[in-house]
Amino acid sequence: MTNSAISMQTDPPEKRRELIDVRGFARRLVRRQSWLIAFLIINILIATSIANNVILSEAWGYIAPGIRISLEITFISFIISVIVGVIVALMRVSKNAFIYNISTFYVELFRGLPLLVIILVFNFVLVPEIVGIIAGTPDTTDASGNMVPGRPTITFLDDTIQRLLGVNPEVIGTTTLRSRDIDEKWRIILAFAVTYGAFMSEVFRAGIESIGRGQMEAARSLGMNYFQAMRYIILPQAVRNILPALGNNFILLLKDTSLASAVAVPEVTYLTRQYSSNRFRYPEGLLVLAFIYANLTVFLALGVNALEHYLQADRREG
Repeated sequence: MTNSAISMQTDPPEKRRELIDVRGFARRLVRRQSWLIAFLIINILIATSIANNVILSEAWGYIAPGIRISLEITFISFIISVIVGVIVALMRVSKNAFIYNISTFYVELFRGLPLLVIILVFNFVLVPEIVGIIAGTPDTTDASGNMVPGRPTITFLDDTIQRLLGVNPEVIGTTTLRSRDIDEKWRIILAFAVTYGAFMSEVFRAGIESIGRGQMEAARSLGMNYFQAMRYIILPQAVRNILPALGNNFILLLKDTSLASAVAVPEVTYLTRQYSSNRFRYPEGLLVLAFIYANLTVFLALGVNALEHYLQADRREG
């Protein structure tokens, strides 16, 4: 048997040992993922307790339906806030003084107000006032008996919003929009979207400004206008740079949905408060609440990290 034949017989096992480096994989796993292993172990123990304990199972059954509401608020608010953020970021980098100052006023105002205050103002002040403007007010009389004309109804907006809210089409023509027709969930979504839109605008502005001016100049030299260059050249690169910040804001938004309990939106925190106060089972209710939020935030963070690594790998290959 020749030396080459012997080499062919002995090489594959060595190569397989090099490819499957169990010790190296174990070291990397312990060094970088010990926290995740610990989280999963604790998670399994709590999930087992919830499944086997009657009181914890009852708490889970009462609170778990709120997960859907929390996720709906998070995803819808995040999508709207991203759209608002992009628009305001473009206004913030504009050379027009009026556009710049309007957008800056919006950003500084909503970044300066506490989120709970914004939620209460939207829920109890702005939405009823906007509904009153759209639906109008009837004529009234003052203390002296004089007629005070009311505000006319903006019929087009009134009918359109009623259709969007699912009001029976047969009665739309004979009714006007009422504040109670607008569900608290949509008021909260609007408050979150406008608030986080201010934070998102700063993230997008930083991402846009991180791209070199040569990129815009190259795009313009190819015949693109400003908006085409932003859409096809600048923003795609900016999104890669700001993806970690977007992911962090998404997770912060998910956690901030707990503030929706202040206006009785039936998400997980509100249902936990209801369960705990009705059953006087505060430890069990809060344990289930912490279990839900921990799983939502950790696994969403892992998803964001995976997407970030994918995009970075795609950039390296490019």
